[in-house]
Amino acid sequence: MILAMTCTYNNIHTLSSVDDIPELKKDNIHILNKKKVFDKLNKVINDGHSKLQIVTDFDHTLTRHTMDNGETVLTSFGMFRECPSIPQSYKDEEQRLASIYKPIEVDAVMGVEEKTKHMVDWYKEAHERLKGMKFPKQELTDIAQQMVECFRIGVKDVISWSETQQVPVLVFSAGLGECVVAALKAANFLLPHVKVVSNFLAIDETDTIVGIKGEVIHTYNKNEAAIKDTEYFEMVKTRHNVLLMGDNIGDAGMAEGMDHCDVIIKIGFLGRNTGPNLQNYLNKFDIVLVDDSTMDVPNAILKLVS
Repeated sequence: MILAMTCTYNNIHTLSSVDDIPELKKDNIHILNKKKVFDKLNKVINDGHSKLQIVTDFDHTLTRHTMDNGETVLTSFGMFRECPSIPQSYKDEEQRLASIYKPIEVDAVMGVEEKTKHMVDWYKEAHERLKGMKFPKQELTDIAQQMVECFRIGVKDVISWSETQQVPVLVFSAGLGECVVAALKAANFLLPHVKVVSNFLAIDETDTIVGIKGEVIHTYNKNEAAIKDTEYFEMVKTRHNVLLMGDNIGDAGMAEGMDHCDVIIKIGFLGRNTGPNLQNYLNKFDIVLVDDSTMDVPNAILKLVS
């Protein structure tokens, strides 16, 4: 259903105000510069779906931060940790590293440069501890089935709309690629137009993990420039508008480095350390959703793009 307050010209639904979108008027939705967002929205709407691409994080972006019962949703690393055959020694070490570095990741005061150093250390240590373990393929498939209910309400609509309109979707994750792919497959979201760029495991002929393929992707180096020689770049090189979604400050830069990108609407899902971090997120994202378990805002925008 088209929003009643939009003006329609030649099947283009032009906003007269950001407030034309009811989903943007909720108390938990924050916009620092409404004029800037208004201009971006109308540009994306007027240019249509043929000029749009969607770039999104996975952990706690496509998935929720917490379930309705307050339980924290597993990250892709957490999915791997929950596989029954994974040694307890690894699980303990992974938890120890998270207890050190997770507070740094969500710290509201520490600068990005300093955070980046810590994130590099975290990922290097985490990946080093994966070496020598057998890859638990079937167990991971089973865990992925349990993740289906952990996706945000409305992710299915985003995927369905983008499939119908033939809008490419890049899932850009600093987590474990095999886990991201498994979860997307379990939910029937890994369609031909959905591509995953992440940290994929290097596995030998005995299914033993020997490391990570290529350069490590961490929270603060996710950048579309890294995929210039990939299939995804060929899909989007004429698409200069981006709907970007992430839950971490570093995610706001996922579309940087692509010279052809014109307008980037950045949506940030803030679900941890919300009070102290709100201003930081507002400085990086156009629209910030606090403690929101839905895709209502992205879907409201996409419905206006013909």
